[in-house]
Amino acid sequence: MAQSSLKGLIIRTAVVRMPGLGYIYAADPKKEKRGVPHTITFRFKDGVLTRAEANYDAHSLTLIAKPEAGLVSIAGNGYYSVITAQGSKSGDIFSNSTPAPPTPRVSGIRSVSSVDGEAYAIGLRGIVYRLTGLKTWARIDEGLPETFNGQALHGFSPGDLYAVGREGALWQFDGTQWTRREPPTSETLTAVKCAGNGRVYVAGHGGVLLEGRGDSWRAIPHGGTEDNIWDLEWFQDRLYVSTLSGLYRLEGERLEAVDFGADSPKSCYQLSTCEGVMWSSGEADIMSFDGTRWTRVV
Repeated sequence: MAQSSLKGLIIRTAVVRMPGLGYIYAADPKKEKRGVPHTITFRFKDGVLTRAEANYDAHSLTLIAKPEAGLVSIAGNGYYSVITAQGSKSGDIFSNSTPAPPTPRVSGIRSVSSVDGEAYAIGLRGIVYRLTGLKTWARIDEGLPETFNGQALHGFSPGDLYAVGREGALWQFDGTQWTRREPPTSETLTAVKCAGNGRVYVAGHGGVLLEGRGDSWRAIPHGGTEDNIWDLEWFQDRLYVSTLSGLYRLEGERLEAVDFGADSPKSCYQLSTCEGVMWSSGEADIMSFDGTRWTRVV
């Protein structure tokens, strides 16, 4: 049933909320080719997909606990929605935020992520926003240069955030100001994870994988892949690393390919965790891992 519901569609992103429950946002390649803004949304619950549609190109999702428990989705042009038990709120990040930036903004959002239950959106030309209400955002990028083309953000707390981007750019936020850090790479950085072991992991193009915190960083000579790394996740005290075609687990200093068993996915890309479960999602596959066994979602 799940596979037939998504037939002919491309999975853009997905998040897992709890075992047996998650959200999948997909696209119709024919509409994409024609430039028609749209998203086909699915709620996955115990093997059943419930379909709906939206008129904007949502490409990144995150779960939040503040200001209410819910699901946040964003599009590159700044359009967003917040779905909670009270219903759905939507708007434009650039219109629904303060303080006003020095120059107008109309696009460039790359991803949204959750830190301490709050949503953060990051993008090109030094863009970072924090969701403060169901229809309000705070701009927290004062001090970031417009040359910083941000791709991903994560943190241990609102007072210890890490943002990464193109050309090896890495910035740390202490709740008041941003400080540039100098990682040992000039590759585009596409993923960052503040892990349960107190370390920060950063990854990007060419298989680069870094470890550090504050002003101390090093490259991990993992020898696992030279493919671009697109996502990182910390699950059951292990770091997982995803490319478009494979998933790896860091064991010591080495990346080891994950064994999915007899039913291996053809596509990987993003990772999502909640207590007791991790999802690996690609354009055509979503796999679920309980720490022992992989099973197919779609």
